[in-house]
Amino acid sequence: MNMETNNNDKSTNFKSHFGKFRWLKGNLGGLFFKIISLVFQPLLMPTYAMILLINTDVFLMYPLLWRWIAVIGTALFTGVLPAIPIYILMRKGEVSDLFISKKEERTMPYLFTFMAYIFWALFMWRTLQIPNFIAGMGMGSAVSILIAVFVNIKWKISAHAAAMGGFCAAIFGVCYRMALNPVWFFVSILFVSALVALARLELKAHTPGQVLAGFAIGFTTVFTPCFFF
Repeated sequence: MNMETNNNDKSTNFKSHFGKFRWLKGNLGGLFFKIISLVFQPLLMPTYAMILLINTDVFLMYPLLWRWIAVIGTALFTGVLPAIPIYILMRKGEVSDLFISKKEERTMPYLFTFMAYIFWALFMWRTLQIPNFIAGMGMGSAVSILIAVFVNIKWKISAHAAAMGGFCAAIFGVCYRMALNPVWFFVSILFVSALVALARLELKAHTPGQVLAGFAIGFTTVFTPCFFF
């Protein structure tokens, strides 16, 4: 009888510890994926891309001050300005969170972001006089946002995946135009893209189809101008 009681106690303790382990694993995993979603937030991706691009041969001919202006201008037009209406709408309770998780709340912030991206592309082209194909990629980013506005009327598309698609397209596009083939760098950014996609899936923010559609739209609209400018 005592042996059976001891066995039952051990079984109960094991289940209790296993349950705590699963709870801890689930919470740590959720925290990790939330951090990934925050670090690779769509409003930050153009700035990350610009930081990488100004260190390529395309921009090394430009003065250091010019390159700083390019980074700061990108952060302003594609990060700070689009974040302002999101913050205001969050304060009013019209947007639920920073990621604008509900598709019904996305139209106005997306349209404002679209306009900010247009000004960003024009700023790079007219003021900074960057190569036409890079300005074209900036316009492609704006187009991807406009497409997302219309798609989100009926279907929630992944903005994170679209931003990662645009980020990859920018890097791939510059390397394509310069005839570069940094294989391990390509593998690295594709790995990060996959990690972001996994984060959105694990957080149950999107379905696989929404993630794939977002990445495809972001990549296609940004990479295509490389063939025409």
